[in-house]
Order: sequence, then C-alpha cells, then structure tokens
Amino acid sequence: MAVDEKKIIVRENYLQDGQFNQIRDYFLGNQCYWYYCGNYSGGYPQMEHVFHNELVGTQCYAGVPFVAQHGMQVMKPILDSFQYSALIRIRAICNWKTGTMSQRDWHVDVPFDCTTAIYYLHDSDGCTLFQDGNNEPFEVETKANSLVEFPSQYMHSTTPFTTPERRVLINFNFIRALKQEVNSTFVAHGLSGQHPMS
Repeated sequence: MAVDEKKIIVRENYLQDGQFNQIRDYFLGNQCYWYYCGNYSGGYPQMEHVFHNELVGTQCYAGVPFVAQHGMQVMKPILDSFQYSALIRIRAICNWKTGTMSQRDWHVDVPFDCTTAIYYLHDSDGCTLFQDGNNEPFEVETKANSLVEFPSQYMHSTTPFTTPERRVLINFNFIRALKQEVNSTFVAHGLSGQHPMS
C-alpha cells in the first residue's frame, strides 16, 4: 500500500524546553520502570513500559502501583496536545544497540484505524521507516523533542542504529476527537465529565 506522505506529520521542537526536559529525565533517568520483552523482530533487545492499554486502562503493576499514574502525569503536556476522544495504548519503548544491521520487521501497532504518534526523547541515527508500496520507504529521523503522527494502519519499521547505546521513544495510539467534541464533556473508561489526566 502506498502511503500519503501528507498524512505523516513531523513536528520538531514539539514541547517547551522545560516540559521536554521533565519528560526526557523521567524516561532516561531512574524513575521509569522497564520490563524486558526479549529480542524483538530483527534481533533487537527490547524493554518497554505499558502505561495504558485498551483493555484495562492505566496500568498498575504489582508492587509499584503509582508508577503508571505518575508517568501519565509526566506525559500530560503531550496528551493534552492530542485532543483525543479515547486513548488506545501508550508504551515507552527502549531498544538497545546490537551488532546486527538488520531492519526490524514491518508492522502496524493496532488492528484498526486510529492515530499513532511517536515522540522521540533523544537524537539517534536510527530512523522510523514507512512502507510505501513499490517505492523507497519514507524515512523520518529520530530527533529529540520531535513527534511524528500518522494513521495507525501505515506499515512502519525501524532502521538499525549505531548511536547512542539505546533508542528510547514513547508510542501513543489514540482516537482523535471530532472538532465538535473538543472541549465537550469527556466520557471514556467510565469517567463522565472528568478528564483522565485531571
């Protein structure tokens, strides 16, 4: 399937410096818990932290019940910018550099139409690729404090990277509110009139 490059939206300097620094320090420091997932497609060791999913909402891990809620508060400037009507899934992803130079497998994040956004926490020479039919893949660079947004059904992947030692990003899947829904009463996950981040 050929992609519509106009629907792959890259925004650099996405947050104010103070907001970006707080989010970066949380995920690249020692506040965020990581869970090892094994070697992901292409042979890359992957760790992740699922903060929210479509089945149970905001995650609470045994022994660390407030970690996800705190992380959601840290990510609030990003979440507020989406003007969403429903959150599907939020994952922080950490891949480690390896000796392999294989591209990761093509994939989609969820099996239905919604919006995916990837927020990059630091610079890396690993890029996000989008499969574009018989054309060369469309490439997005990994730059600190930049965000790429695209339809969730677009097949995407990651190129191998050599620097830095790990590549850390936040992956969001959500349904964007229609214009008439913005600023209206929020109803989702059993919350009526209360925004989940408030």
